[in-house]
Amino acid sequence: MSSRLVFARLLETITDMEKDVGLADFTANEQQVYAAVVLLSNDTNEPVSIHDIRSHYLVRNIPMPTVYRSFNRLISAEKITHIGGERSGLYAVTA
Repeated sequence: MSSRLVFARLLETITDMEKDVGLADFTANEQQVYAAVVLLSNDTNEPVSIHDIRSHYLVRNIPMPTVYRSFNRLISAEKITHIGGERSGLYAVTA
């Protein structure tokens, strides 16, 4: 199987998974922020710090204002939740 075909099949699978997880309407940055929270928490609802999220390789090149907009959109969609007070910097995947 050629690399092009593998790439195309992988992209097709990812698109199907985005629909299954409910992320098809989210931007690539929002999906990457969500994926970082899931990976850092090992897909549990354990809190993850903004520092760890920000330094994750999926997120490190996304500007901070975009990361915060992504948090807000993901929180509004109930994909993640903000833990603690306004300035706590902890986020978790919702059940």
